[in-house]
This record gives sequence, C-alpha cells and structure tokens, in this order.
Amino acid sequence: MSGDRLRSPLRDRVTAAFSRADALLGTSPATRSTRDVLRAHRERFAAPLRVALVGRVSAGKSTLVNALLGKYRAPTGIEELTFNVNWLRYGRDPHVLIHFLGGADPERRDIEELEKLTVRARHDPGLQEYLSRVDYLEVLDPAPELRHFEIVDTPGLDAAFAQDATNTLRFLGRSPDDIRAASLDHASRADAMILVFSAAVHAREAELLADFTGAGLGAAAPVTTVGALTKIESFWPQADPLTEGRRVADSVMTSAGATRLLFDLRPVASLVAAGAATLTDEDYCNLAALATVEPGLLARRAGRAEFFAHRDYDDMPVPAPRRAALLRKMERYGVVLACQLLRDGVDTIADLRAELLERSGLNSFRDLLLAHFGNRADVIKLDRVIQDVKKLRTATPAGMPPQDAVRMRDAVNAISELEYKEHVFAELAVLRDFYADRIHLAPDEVTDLLNVTGERGHQLADRLGLPPGTQGQVALEAARRRLSHWAGATEDPFNDQATRNAARVVRRSYDYLISDLQGESPVPGRG
Repeated sequence: MSGDRLRSPLRDRVTAAFSRADALLGTSPATRSTRDVLRAHRERFAAPLRVALVGRVSAGKSTLVNALLGKYRAPTGIEELTFNVNWLRYGRDPHVLIHFLGGADPERRDIEELEKLTVRARHDPGLQEYLSRVDYLEVLDPAPELRHFEIVDTPGLDAAFAQDATNTLRFLGRSPDDIRAASLDHASRADAMILVFSAAVHAREAELLADFTGAGLGAAAPVTTVGALTKIESFWPQADPLTEGRRVADSVMTSAGATRLLFDLRPVASLVAAGAATLTDEDYCNLAALATVEPGLLARRAGRAEFFAHRDYDDMPVPAPRRAALLRKMERYGVVLACQLLRDGVDTIADLRAELLERSGLNSFRDLLLAHFGNRADVIKLDRVIQDVKKLRTATPAGMPPQDAVRMRDAVNAISELEYKEHVFAELAVLRDFYADRIHLAPDEVTDLLNVTGERGHQLADRLGLPPGTQGQVALEAARRRLSHWAGATEDPFNDQATRNAARVVRRSYDYLISDLQGESPVPGRG
C-alpha cells in the first residue's frame, strides 16, 4: 500500500482505477462494449446514491418522497401514475421524461401536463393506450435533497389489490404480477433501500418481511437498508402518533427477523410532513382561525373527518371547503397538532412548518438517511459497481481475439482489486457480519464499531465518538486508548474467530486514524 495511494481520497483512487482500466482496453473494436460498460459504471459511481422505496401499494411511499423533497413530485393515491416506477433525480430544469415499454425514445413532459393526461385518459382511448405503454417516469427537479440521493419510488410488492386499484390496473392492461416485477427489478438495481411499512397494517409486516427475504433483493441488508413506518397519523386520537409509532417500530424490529434486513425502523407522519412542507399563507390563516376554537371541541369535530370536511358548523370559524382542503393536505392529526402549536405560541408560518416537520418524525428520519447512507455513500456505490464489474469476467464475447480477452481481464481486475486494496471494504465486511450476528460485541464496542466505520460522519472526532471539533492531543489519546482495547480483543481467548477477525479490522482502522492525527496520511478509503 503506497504512500501516494494513502494520501489521495477514495474518489481519486477510483477515478484512477477506471482511467487505468480504460487505457488497458485500448481502442480495439472488440473491447468497445466493455469500455462502454465501464464508463457507465464510472458515471454511476460519480452520481448520487440511488435509494429505492419498496413496500406494499398504498403504504405511503410516494407521500414519504414528497415529504422528503418538501414538494409534490411523486403521484399519490390510486391513479394511473402510481402504478409506474418514478425515478427522481436532480436537475435544474424541472420536467419529466417518460420512458416507454419496448425501448421507444423517452418523451419530455411537464409533470403538471402528465397529471392532466391521466384525468383525460378515462375518456380518450388514445390516451389510455399511451399510458399503458409507460414503463417508468424520470422526474428531474432542483430539490437540494436530490443532490445527495436519487430516489426510486416503486409501485408495490402486493400479490393482490383492492377493487379500486384492480380497476385502475385493468384500465392500464396490467396485472399485480407486472407491478411486483417492476418494483423488484428497479429495487434490485438500487444502491440502497427504504422499506416502507404502513402503521395501518403493521400486524401483516411479518408477511411483508417474508416478501423481501424471498425476493432476492441483494441490497436488503442492514448496511444498505432502513425502514419507515408511515401513516402513523391513524393512531390519533386514541394515542399520540409518534409515541405509538415508536412502540410499533420497536415491536417490528424485535420480531420477524427485521434486524437481519433493517438497520433501523423510524416512525414518520409523512402526510403531516408533506402538508407542513407545502403550507401556504392561506393554510396558515385558516389554521390560525381554527386555533381559536376550544381544543376539546376542535378535536371532536376533526375526529369525524367526513362531517368536519362537509358540514357547516356555527362554532367553526373556517368554512367546510377550506377545512376539507386542510384535511387533504395534513390529515386530522396534522390540523389538530398545528392548532395546538399555534395556541402554544408559534406565530409564523416558517416556525409552524419547522415544528410540524420535527413533530412528524421526518427530521429524525432524514437524519437517519444522511448518517447511515450519506456517510457511506461512496463505499456502498463502489461495492455495487465492483460486484457488477466482476460479472464481466464471464461475459467474454465469443470469438474475441486472445489479446483483447487479456486486455478485458486486466481492465476488470483494475477495478475489482479495489475490493481488497481499500480498507473500507474490510470494515464493510465486519458490519455485515455484525448485523448477521456472526460476531459478538459489548454495547460500547458496538458504538465504537459504528463510529469508526462512519455512522456519525467522516471527521476524525465523529469516528472517535468525540464532540465535534475535538482534535490534537485529546483526539490522539482517545484513539490510542481504543486501539489498545481492540488490540486486546484480537487476542482474547474468549472471543470466537469471527469476533477476533473483526477486532483486527477495527484495530487497523484505529491505526489509520492515529497516522492521520500524527500527520502521516489521511485514513485510507475515506473521502
């Protein structure tokens, strides 16, 4: 392991490996397809992490996407567009590219125009046929979150649908098997996944977990998968949604083998969050007026949603149509919660939005994504790229000249050898063993393992579990203490072989951190 390699960030070393592979392939026509494949993988590594949302139809996947983006970009409800995969990517000019079944050239549309098409299609056989040919939608939007993650919103894994969904599928000429196959196909091509569970059907989640384990999704593992428990608004008024949501999430995580698939499961009132993110001044004024109503009365009125949305009440200062609009935007619980916050002193629309996002659980879930995925995005993407590149070893075209076959093999090796040259892959293997219960650590060692492998971030203080900004002698002494502990763990006769091997990897991680603190080199495989 050369000093030059240690002093360059991981991205630089990956770029150098792809450049070397390209040079090895040369300009022979026989290696052109391999060059194209490697260039595509190089672009994939440079792109944001691709995260797929997977779950049942109507589990709240699209609403969660809209909440994360702070705008309505993924279609919701039982309508034609929800039965397509929606791939959301960063783009300065917001628009939609429609990709068709059969490989026809994509077609550009405004997203508002596409939504209008679905309404008109019910009365226009030509548009019905047009929609039935849609494979997936590529939505480009300047939302800042999409600089970090590309989001793949899949339609669902259900084997059967309710009558309204079945009618929509029949209209499109598709079957539940088609929808499930499309969901699995796009999810299997993602770098990481969010498994979406609906709180309204949490008793069936053991069955859903079985769907995931039996679907052959290679990315479904705690290193690359987190969960969102959505629709927790349904717990109101019987219970506080976030409190009950945490209880249900904990229950799911301790049963049905969830810990072998998920790093964590977080409750999210995504309808409230999506509504909060898109609050208008008119919404704020209507909520402020409702906040003047006695809390118990407002809760009783809102609890009967159908009446609250359509009946005229002398004791409600907001007319029924505007109450109905608030319910559609943020559900009963969101309306009551917003009014409570206004009574408690929140006095601007920005502060109300911020409080609702916090109370919905969305901020906690977003933090989880950034910490668990964001801090390991490069190694997760590179791991996926290497696994795909290695498949080229068995894809040598028939009749390829021997010298070109050698060039192809050497080019593949230039990329795949990163797997054993980069220390981050040894750390990744330890994490996978840990989540699979193949190694056994004390609670403080678990915290240490997660920190040193980047769960809290890439800064030295993050990796040492120290307060932000800690450096110098304090950080160095902390690293040496932890190095001493893990050195002992490698020799502890009470540890099994897998645990001792894990200890050796973590010990090496601390070796690199200490070298960095002493100014010798940065941590290899980081950045």
